[in-house]
Amino acid sequence: MKLSSGTAPKYHRPVSPLRPIHAVVLFLSALAVRIMWVPNWDRLVFDGHESLYRDAFLGESVRASTQAYPLLTFLYGCLGSLSQDPRILILFSALVGSFAVLGTAVWIGRWVEPKAGLWAGVLVCLLPEHAAWSTSAYNVVLPHALIVWAFALGGRHAMLLASIAATLRIETALLTPWLGWKGLVGGLIGAGGSLSFGMELPPGLGDSLAFDFNWPMLSYLGPPVLILSLFGLGRGKRWWLFAIALWVHGVGSAFDDYGARHALLGGVALCGLAASARSMWVPIIVTAGLGWNTVELANDWYAPDRGTVAAKAVDLPPPPKPCVEVSEEPILVGQKIPSHIHFFRGTIDAECVIWGEEFWHSQWSSRGLADRAERMRLLYKMEPIASYKPAGGGPVRLYHRLERRW
Repeated sequence: MKLSSGTAPKYHRPVSPLRPIHAVVLFLSALAVRIMWVPNWDRLVFDGHESLYRDAFLGESVRASTQAYPLLTFLYGCLGSLSQDPRILILFSALVGSFAVLGTAVWIGRWVEPKAGLWAGVLVCLLPEHAAWSTSAYNVVLPHALIVWAFALGGRHAMLLASIAATLRIETALLTPWLGWKGLVGGLIGAGGSLSFGMELPPGLGDSLAFDFNWPMLSYLGPPVLILSLFGLGRGKRWWLFAIALWVHGVGSAFDDYGARHALLGGVALCGLAASARSMWVPIIVTAGLGWNTVELANDWYAPDRGTVAAKAVDLPPPPKPCVEVSEEPILVGQKIPSHIHFFRGTIDAECVIWGEEFWHSQWSSRGLADRAERMRLLYKMEPIASYKPAGGGPVRLYHRLERRW
């Protein structure tokens, strides 16, 4: 059946625009990036909230929350009955991420044309954050893959897949309006399912929106080379891809801890748009750019302390007593250091406000500290004025004096 370059055709059953050989090569290439290129297995740790899923895998009881979704802890517990090697969790995520790459090719191939679908798969194969989150046990890549396949298959399949995705990560329900009414219903069912499992929401959730300091974080959608995706704008579903990317950014910007993990679908949509450009040079250039960024990300993947921060802090004194230190974190109940959000919104009255940077802020990890540090550098002008050097030899902290850019 010939696929038009305009609106997506309707099928009585799912039809793949990929040839079997192309699908196999694309999947294996994506898997190789996610298990051989990006991760350094000697550095592997289960950091932050990701450790809760590792605990579930090892058979420990984990309380249901937005950091530990019940359906995924159950799934990981089942995997743990097969093996107690936690590297299985990373292999599982890598497989899921590779299926998401394949789903992208099917999605864009059906919406635009088969060649664009194949190119889109290649681009997402190398999309840095997509590859990185495919090496994490956190509940990011699995709900993302389900949403991608919901776009690829549509109809009643979209309802089922969106329902499971929202059960694994409740905010994915906000992405389902683009799937049609069946997908939207599925997302709402899944969101209700998450809450019915006894999941505890963090206190204060939804007290305020975060558009004021998140709107400029377009970089979460992907590397700058994706600006070339604008050459893919045209008739039919191409505009939909652009609108989906904007929607993802808008929805993500509402969350105070917005990061690249929330923006994955937007980056995928931009890859699909770049793949749809009439000139083949656009996806070729984007492929090269994404490949280079993935090399850099692989170097930063749980990277150890290279001494860069310590070198900048070597001659700086301890922080002045009048200065108020803020963190890059969102507003949390009981936090010892106030969030930078208080300073951004003018609720901290002090002549000197400082933020402490450590080597963690330049490495990629599931804690997302690099995303938070990127936001800090964009929102504030920084002047290094002080340092803290632990007597026991821990990470050096470099203090920057903050000034709002706008």
